[in-house]
Amino acid sequence: MKIAIMGFGTVGTGVEEILYKKRKDLLKNNFDIEIERILIKNKNKDRNPHDKTLIFTDNFDEILNSSVDTVIDVTSNLEETYERIVKLIKAKKNIVTANKAVVSKYFEVLNELARENEVYFSYEASVAGAIPIIHPLMEEVFFNDISEISGILNGTSNYILSKMEREGSSYKDVLKEAQDLGYAEADPTADVGGFDAMRKIRILSSLIYNAKIKEDEIFTFGINNVKKSDFDFAKDLGYSIRLLGKSSLCDGKINISVMPTFLKDDFFAKTFEGTNAIKVLGENFKKYELKGPGAGKLETADAIMRDLLRILAKREIKTFYNAENSYPVENNLEKKYYLRCEKVSDELKNLISSEKILDENHHIITKKLSLKKLLHAIENLDDVFLAEIEEEI
Repeated sequence: MKIAIMGFGTVGTGVEEILYKKRKDLLKNNFDIEIERILIKNKNKDRNPHDKTLIFTDNFDEILNSSVDTVIDVTSNLEETYERIVKLIKAKKNIVTANKAVVSKYFEVLNELARENEVYFSYEASVAGAIPIIHPLMEEVFFNDISEISGILNGTSNYILSKMEREGSSYKDVLKEAQDLGYAEADPTADVGGFDAMRKIRILSSLIYNAKIKEDEIFTFGINNVKKSDFDFAKDLGYSIRLLGKSSLCDGKINISVMPTFLKDDFFAKTFEGTNAIKVLGENFKKYELKGPGAGKLETADAIMRDLLRILAKREIKTFYNAENSYPVENNLEKKYYLRCEKVSDELKNLISSEKILDENHHIITKKLSLKKLLHAIENLDDVFLAEIEEEI
């Protein structure tokens, strides 16, 4: 199999490293994979691949017009990468991608194009790094109704929250530490704002419900204004705080959100630092749980290699997603919520179950209510931190 790689950053170098170091083992099992071209932005930049004979190019057309069977995309660009993937699929080339932004935003379009052109569109590496989640779900949905999926889907946010919880540090200090260690970008908005997790829960939920879920339909609330007092309050009640992406299908309606969550479930509460954790509820197996590294050079490259080998062995599942189910997204389930705010509006007062004043802030547990009703009550309040409460208080 001849392949090309678009991008040669952290994950791209990881793919090349695995292919180089494991070539003999792969050949023993009839996996003959040859990198024909690697697309890069700057040909003048010094690079140090394991295979010194690799050919680098800054000309996308060299890949588009080549004889490669499969193209691995490990870029971070959105629109340019999308346009290139469309051209590659139309040129009858299989796609393996780790770009969750492209997969999420254009999930319907890319799946349809892959079906029309009879090529594989594989994206295991776009969600939860090395954790095998996409393909198990693709197998399950043929014979199993999946009713709920939830997970810690962003390693940066989990690193920050678990560090704050265990060490009592401030958000600002832990964020800087995460940036210094390379966990967080200089602009961490996608991670701490919940948008990265939102894209991942959209991909997973679209797949298991075979329905179209728009990104702007997913309520997304990040961790960027979490404070030490939130952890102190949660700890007094026996809770941990984690950022969860969560969706369920109930009475023909999809409830889907990304938000901090008060939880006691050890599976999530004892997930620390950059680890991801996913829980799936299904008709036949009741529940299964997966946990592992959510990012990293070789970890993400490992997921790409699994896609690649499935395509080469003709074991990959052909695209079947067609969004045929028109479930509305309503977030109509009634739950209790925690919120911290400086002021309490008259409308919010009627929704309070219990309240405690700490550091001149109101720390509130609400009555059981819908998210929509709560958001309406706090829409004019500033500096609010909001969290779902997973179990009853």
